[in-house]
Amino acid sequence: MNIFNEEFKIEFYKNHFQKNYLYKPGIIKNYKNIMSMEILNKMLSIKNIWNNKNFIMMLDRKRINFSEFSKPNLDTTGNNLRPDPKNVQKLISKGASIILNDIEIHSPELSDLANIFQLNTHGRCQGNLYFSMESHQAFGPHCDKHDVFAIHFEGEKTWNIYEKIENNPINHPVFEYSAEERIKRSGKLVNQIKMKPGDLLYIPRGQYHDALASKNGAIHIAFGLTYFKPIDLISVLWEKIILNDYMRGDIKTNSNKNEIKEILSKISQQFELIINNDETSNILQSSMKNWPYEIENYTLKDLVSEGKRFYVSKGINLEKINTELFLTNGKDKVKVPDNYCLLTEYIMKEEYFTFKSIRGKFPKIPEKIISECVNSLKNMKIVN
Repeated sequence: MNIFNEEFKIEFYKNHFQKNYLYKPGIIKNYKNIMSMEILNKMLSIKNIWNNKNFIMMLDRKRINFSEFSKPNLDTTGNNLRPDPKNVQKLISKGASIILNDIEIHSPELSDLANIFQLNTHGRCQGNLYFSMESHQAFGPHCDKHDVFAIHFEGEKTWNIYEKIENNPINHPVFEYSAEERIKRSGKLVNQIKMKPGDLLYIPRGQYHDALASKNGAIHIAFGLTYFKPIDLISVLWEKIILNDYMRGDIKTNSNKNEIKEILSKISQQFELIINNDETSNILQSSMKNWPYEIENYTLKDLVSEGKRFYVSKGINLEKINTELFLTNGKDKVKVPDNYCLLTEYIMKEEYFTFKSIRGKFPKIPEKIISECVNSLKNMKIVN
């Protein structure tokens, strides 16, 4: 499933991305296979994966202490507090909500959905599931420090969208406001959206909103997307700043006004040297490229059908001189025998390979040649 078809992309990036909310009813066609009451019950029943970090309960905008709904659970690491189904369900019957953090790691379907958001926005995705009872609100008006793609799976929930949008808030105390102040800062109500199963709502970072279930057992997942920022580059460059002799120097505490101006000018010059060069440009490019992370799932069935995988060393390259092919580590060269050239070129482009993948790629090459080539590369520790 890919939400980001061409029609959606045009509308989304032109009019809404990091600008304004977007509501798309019924866009998630296979929502029942991704999350449902039955799926949630099965997840919650795997008790040892839940703790005070990823299992939160709220009642009427107040967080419930974890000790009120947990009990010691004997597992391989000893006695640990885990949510107790009896106490959790008792609180739910009183109107409490459940929030499950990092929900995207708990099923392949959710992982795939998170990866789709990452691939299309170049952001880093983290998903939180919200289970709510009718007319009991977990949070009042607030804004998130990241973009939100909310997908509704069960029941109904009314979302209030407010007029105010904070300017690029981040996770820092300066952007933390009291509940009363958030209400003041949110501004006027501009829209009410009733979310039903299969609906998607995009809310850009900083836009004030809140939500209230209009039916018991409402389930939605908020996929939060954060993007690489200039302040992230500063943290990446911290080691380079530490290695700068001037930045490690002392500043005279009794400096006068002119000396302070000179100090600031020198700091600015050092930042200029650290930032404006090809190395830092490459670091920025690489950091942005690697910012999203693939949320991987197990594929044991594939491993069984493929057979043994051979992983290829990244320290060895291929070099062509005239018509001959060489393996090189940058200093030494080894000529590739002519009858191994096709196989070696294929292998060196891959992260890993199997005998099955080679046979599929080169059905006319004899099994004996394939085995000899692979064994030769193993002996040279180029594959393992």
